[in-house]
Amino acid sequence: AAGGTLAWAKAGMPVWGFLLDRIDERVAVSEQARTAAMGYAPGEYHVVPNGILIPPRADPGGREHRVAFVGRHEPRKGLQVLLRAWPEVHERTGARLRVIGSDPLAVRLLLSRLRVPEDDIDVLGFLSQEKLTEELLAAKVLAAPSLRGESFGMVLTRALACATPVVASDIVGYREVMTSETGTLVPPGDPGALADALTRLLEDEQTRSQQGRAARRLAQERYSWDEISRALVRIYDVALGRAREPAAVAG
Repeated sequence: AAGGTLAWAKAGMPVWGFLLDRIDERVAVSEQARTAAMGYAPGEYHVVPNGILIPPRADPGGREHRVAFVGRHEPRKGLQVLLRAWPEVHERTGARLRVIGSDPLAVRLLLSRLRVPEDDIDVLGFLSQEKLTEELLAAKVLAAPSLRGESFGMVLTRALACATPVVASDIVGYREVMTSETGTLVPPGDPGALADALTRLLEDEQTRSQQGRAARRLAQERYSWDEISRALVRIYDVALGRAREPAAVAG
């Protein structure tokens, strides 16, 4: 997270700050990350997004009637916002929610505190990368309700690669990695807007499938390691004096 990284970096400056003068080329994964890094390491940065492994096959059709949430159990990830929105989404669509990556006990305590029934919610806890991919390939939508502090929407790009459209908070780190053709942005911290956006997408299979196909194309064009590795190698070539300018990254 951008904010957490900045605080950690400032605290560590007395120990490793002298190394900054030895940096030849600087790379940030997004404009948000570049802005955060400039706070403790000013200079020129190449913006190269995180790469992802793209499944060989992903079809937005034939999905299970469910929504996935992937994230740690901490307030800025916005799970509490999604859980407040969920009873309305389930009532209107009958979908199930799959909560991935959060401690199950902590999630159940949150459900109890919010007085949200667990009947239509599957709390899966931490999954292997293979299992996570399987979940994203099976879900109709990814919900990403983070409130702040996201320098790069890695979970979003994982979903896009799986042809899974996204309903996400309208924050900088998420806005940079998706488009209006691949999902919907909603105001952060607004359960009503989140519920409406999820419901619309779950009830409109044609739009959902179109967004899923567009999502996979975007992931292949912007976030495949084939594209990104070429850009990174070019930056190393610049640092070593073998090239003058780094290659541009698609996007």
